[in-house]
Amino acid sequence: MTDYTPLHLDWPGCLNVRDLGGLPLTGGGTIRERALVRSECPSYLTDVGVTAATAYGLARVIDLRRPEELEQWPSRLAGRATLHLPVQGPGDPEEGPWVHLYQGMLDRRPELFARAVAAIADAPEGPVLVHCAAGKDRTGLVVALALTLAGADVDALAADYEVTNERLASRYVEREAEPGYDRPAERRVPPARDVILGALEHLTTAHGGVEAYLARGGLTPGHVRALRTRLVRA
Repeated sequence: MTDYTPLHLDWPGCLNVRDLGGLPLTGGGTIRERALVRSECPSYLTDVGVTAATAYGLARVIDLRRPEELEQWPSRLAGRATLHLPVQGPGDPEEGPWVHLYQGMLDRRPELFARAVAAIADAPEGPVLVHCAAGKDRTGLVVALALTLAGADVDALAADYEVTNERLASRYVEREAEPGYDRPAERRVPPARDVILGALEHLTTAHGGVEAYLARGGLTPGHVRALRTRLVRA
């Protein structure tokens, strides 16, 4: 296992915000700090949390949620260079077990995942925030794709993915206690590292790897170079 300590950010109201700076790369070096941040939905932010997020100097906010989610849970960072880039299309199904959910999302929408990764690559200088609702599934996939292109150590990538379960544990408990909670039984247990590793392995076996998959969706070599320049600290 790779020794990696996540860089958690204190944005009151949100439980799952971290700067991916310091995450190690396979060939040496790390991900640059203040380049890529992940979180759950900023609708949870308090007024103090909005101030903290704004003070971080976000250059771009990439919101991966569907339009109906935006309407139901408006982001408190809306208008701060926000791009709404859902990675699911209208009517896309959500398969049961986590591994099937991730593979289905990736197989159906390479162009949407490529668009989200490109938005990280071509953002203005400064931190880019990627979020969905919980900052776990859609955010986990987009961040994993970007980190893989940057050459991230796979154990560190998986460890970062799994940290979300710890950060959101109290919110999971609250959600399960809500009246009408109807999440399918096979998706009530938060996914472990093998789910994100399985998704990346699926891209290797079914699509020739992350870079080939995203190229099929429209990501250019220029985007890849820009992403690596943005994220990699030698």
